[in-house]
Amino acid sequence: MRRVPFREAVGSLMYCAVATRPDIVFAVGIVSQHLDNPGWAHWEAVKQIFRYLAGTKEWSLTYGMDWSGLEGFTDADGASQEHRHAISGHAMLIDGGAVSWSSKKQELVTLSTTEAEYVAATHAAKEAIWLRRLIEEIFRPLNSSDAFIFG
Repeated sequence: MRRVPFREAVGSLMYCAVATRPDIVFAVGIVSQHLDNPGWAHWEAVKQIFRYLAGTKEWSLTYGMDWSGLEGFTDADGASQEHRHAISGHAMLIDGGAVSWSSKKQELVTLSTTEAEYVAATHAAKEAIWLRRLIEEIFRPLNSSDAFIFG
């Protein structure tokens, strides 16, 4: 594995995930946990992500023609990982296009899937409040019906 450009490949994938491709955030996060001691299975996972990107290179972030407001989606997986921390994520959309997204391990160990969902919803709500204030400051005030959080 010394001659395999694993770190460089993961760095390139991180740039894609942060800049334009929220659909690979979770997979890149998993492979990046093995930067210190990667194995061949991790290298195969990185190559699979690159194959996925090559197969979906025509995909793009799109924005709708009508104002649909700020929408948010959130989810958590419970404690399915061996570190027993739930993985939570959210995506914020404006006019149907993703403008903010996150997928990460929760800082605390939750005792139930419901509790993990609440933690994920809390982080998503904080992001939604920040985005709403930003939109109102730059563009126009939003109606109370213009912001949604879906679980």
